Amino acid sequence: MHSSLFFKLFPPPKLMVMKHAGLHISDEAVRCLEYDTCKGITTISKYGQVDIPAGLIDGGVMKDEKKVSDLLRDFDHAQDLSYVKVSVPEEKSYLFQTDVPSRDVRVAAQNIEFKLEDNVPLSASDMVFYFDLLPVSASTGSLRASVSVVQRAYVEHLMSLLREVGIYPMAFEVMPKAIARAIIPPKSSGAQMIVYVMARKTGIYIVSGGVVCFTSTIGWGSQVTASTEKVDTTVLTQEINRIYTYWDSHSVVDSAIEGILLVGRESLRFEEALRRSVADISLGVNIANVWQNALKLEDYVPTISHDDSLDYVVAAGLAMSL
Repeated sequence: MHSSLFFKLFPPPKLMVMKHAGLHISDEAVRCLEYDTCKGITTISKYGQVDIPAGLIDGGVMKDEKKVSDLLRDFDHAQDLSYVKVSVPEEKSYLFQTDVPSRDVRVAAQNIEFKLEDNVPLSASDMVFYFDLLPVSASTGSLRASVSVVQRAYVEHLMSLLREVGIYPMAFEVMPKAIARAIIPPKSSGAQMIVYVMARKTGIYIVSGGVVCFTSTIGWGSQVTASTEKVDTTVLTQEINRIYTYWDSHSVVDSAIEGILLVGRESLRFEEALRRSVADISLGVNIANVWQNALKLEDYVPTISHDDSLDYVVAAGLAMSL
């Protein structure tokens, strides 16, 4: 691991106190959001989005970089962005768990580095990684880490592209981690399943003790049922059931899944249908509060509507200082 690049891409928490916007570049849109704090009250100082033409970006792969660059440059001029924390799509990252010998960050990092090539189909020199420590297992007594890995070339290329249009990345973060930061209470000890609905796909993530432990993406999204009156969640429900069963029987984390948090595009349209379809595994389904950990709604009413906020969950998590 080359530490200088590591901290540039996944900086330690003390760098996150710098004012920055969250920048979420997805297959369907570019969204940004930035917070400001005055007299102890956190507010939303800017936000905005621009749609991306279908097919221009697919799973994080840019099909026409010139068009993407022009779009980002125009977006930067409209939003007046400076420093940003940027999302990395799940398709461009790897996630695995491993035992580590110590809570000491340097010791744990060195131990993980030796195991990278055993868990990820890349050479160690072509990876950057970040990890979170999980609570010590009561059943095994082992200390484990959840490790996120991204190809070095991908983040370096994205960094270069953004700088060319006048946007300056101060960090990159995998998308599920940003979502979890926004909607999972910081002292949560149990496991939650996050269902993040996008236009043409849906991410399903398990978070335990605030740490992302499992991720999966399926080709089902809000556009699948957009033209029909009946909401069909069959494909989504099958994947949820599969993941629930896997976690229940294979997880080394001592946390059963307590419920489903639904967020993302048109989540409200799927809430009731999903609640009915997963009733047999006794998981409650609730719409996530995107401002759970960033805003005190008794002090400040966001200018973004509740429906629209569900689309901003990644940018909202990226924009947070912690």
